Amino acid sequence: MKTSVKGFFFLVGATSLWGISGTVAKILFNRQVNPMHLVTIRLTLSFLVLLAYLALWKPHLLRVKKTDLPYLAVLGTAGIALVQFSYLFTISQTNVATAVFLQYLAPGIVAAYAFLFQGEKMGPAKLLALLLTAGGGYLIVNGAPGGGLAVNLPGLVSGLVSAASLAFYTLYGKKGLTTLNPWTMLLYCFGFGALVWNIFQPPWIAMAGHSATEWLFFLYIAVFATVLPFGFYFCGLNYLTPVITGLTGTLEPVVAAVVAFLILGESLYPLQLAGCSMILAGVIAIQCFPKQEELYIVKSVKREG
Repeated sequence: MKTSVKGFFFLVGATSLWGISGTVAKILFNRQVNPMHLVTIRLTLSFLVLLAYLALWKPHLLRVKKTDLPYLAVLGTAGIALVQFSYLFTISQTNVATAVFLQYLAPGIVAAYAFLFQGEKMGPAKLLALLLTAGGGYLIVNGAPGGGLAVNLPGLVSGLVSAASLAFYTLYGKKGLTTLNPWTMLLYCFGFGALVWNIFQPPWIAMAGHSATEWLFFLYIAVFATVLPFGFYFCGLNYLTPVITGLTGTLEPVVAAVVAFLILGESLYPLQLAGCSMILAGVIAIQCFPKQEELYIVKSVKREG
């Protein structure tokens, strides 16, 4: 299988799991779960789950060089931990659709950085994909009668922070993948992120007073909304450029809309269907690049673990 195709399927897995998770988070917020508590629980459980798996099945992935620790600390705190908090806080202040739309302004940030500072060429297909995915996301959010962006100042600020931090860990995460295994990176990022949030929000406060049902939701979020999708995202990023990775990640709102339609019985209106079609068209366009434009050239590609 071509590495570009393999990377694409990793990203489809990541976006599919993330597309479902926003609804689960909103359910918890409707049960008055504090977003900061949820971030602490999410990062801590995710770290423990991944640590247990690697320790039992792939202990060689636990080892890193001391010189890699500062890099992993920055990626874990300014990248993964911040994007999780800002995304969940945006959901709590607005709605799932608004949070997803604001977060997926990130591909534009990634593309601008790659063009200005990394010398990546921005041909017609990439520009078209950017326009299609951004426009499609807007139509999904605003295409329903009575729907649309539910923006207030705290939600807008946190949503933009979410986009910036997603762009950061996409760009900065690519750097580490030249020498580190994706799952090793993820473990230490969760560890540093959990350490920071456990200091900021003590675990004995965050984890107190929750029902058994809420703990089942927490476990779901740790495994299926955190460990697996973040791992798949890094594995996909391992094979593709940050720009193509970010653009493919915009499949998340499409998945979220389809899941809401199939499981929750929510309607999909014509403009929303048009938005889904635009995003799919943008992702297809970016996947049809010639090989020399699509792949990020490295001497060796780390195995996904």
